[in-house]
Amino acid sequence: MSKGKIRRVIIVLLSYAVGSVIVFLSASVLSRILALPELFPRALLIGLILGVPISITVAWIYPNIGLSGGAQPDEHSVNIPVSESPTED
Repeated sequence: MSKGKIRRVIIVLLSYAVGSVIVFLSASVLSRILALPELFPRALLIGLILGVPISITVAWIYPNIGLSGGAQPDEHSVNIPVSESPTED
């Protein structure tokens, strides 16, 4: 494990946490103003929690995403070969 990859995952996790708090607090206020059902903030919280493993996985597989290096996968990630489809003449 490289320190850069771990650092990137930690940065993404902290950014996700801060963004989630802002989204959740904003949605709580807006749900009262717009008279949304009481289930809305709870459903949003569950969705935000379910997004954590997805964001960590993306940050782990693509450690350079958002940087000048582009969105190239890590050299140790799984590569799925793409088969060529037959062309019609």
